[in-house]
Amino acid sequence: MDSFRKMTYSVSAVLNWVAALSVISMTALTCVDVVLRLFKHPILGSVDMVAFMGAIAAGFAMAQTTVEKGHVAVEFLVQKLSKKAQGIIDSITSILGIFLFGILTRELIIYGNDMYKAGEVSLTRQIPLYPFIYGLALSSFAVCLVLLINFFSAIAKIKGD
Repeated sequence: MDSFRKMTYSVSAVLNWVAALSVISMTALTCVDVVLRLFKHPILGSVDMVAFMGAIAAGFAMAQTTVEKGHVAVEFLVQKLSKKAQGIIDSITSILGIFLFGILTRELIIYGNDMYKAGEVSLTRQIPLYPFIYGLALSSFAVCLVLLINFFSAIAKIKGD
C-alpha cells in the first residue's frame, strides 16, 4: 500500500507541476499579448490558448489539492467527533468522491473520443480539443486514486490502527 501511495502522490505532484507551468505560461502569454496589442500585433488565438491553459491549471491541480486536503471542508464539527466517527465520515466522503470522479473520468473519456472522431478543433488556432479532454480525464482518475488512499486511511482510523 505504501508504494501505491508514493506512486499516486508522485503522479499528483507531477500533474501539479504541469498546472503550475500552465499558470506561468498563461500569465506570460497574456502579458506578451497585451504588449503586442499596443503595437497592433496581437497573438492570434491567445484567447484559445489561455482557455486551454486555464483548464489544465484547474484540472491538473485537483489531485495534489486532494492529497493536501486543500478543498473546502467543514471540519469544525467533524474534529469534535471521536476518531471512529471521523473515520466513518471520511470513508463515506471518500467513496462518494471516488464515485463522482469515476463518473467524471468516464464521461471525459467518452467526450474526448467524440471530439477525436469529430475532429473538433479550436476556432482560431485549429488546436485539437481531445488531448486536453483526455488530460482532464487523467487528472480526474488521479483524484480517484488519491481518494482511494484516503478511504483506506479512513478504514484504518475506524479500526483504530
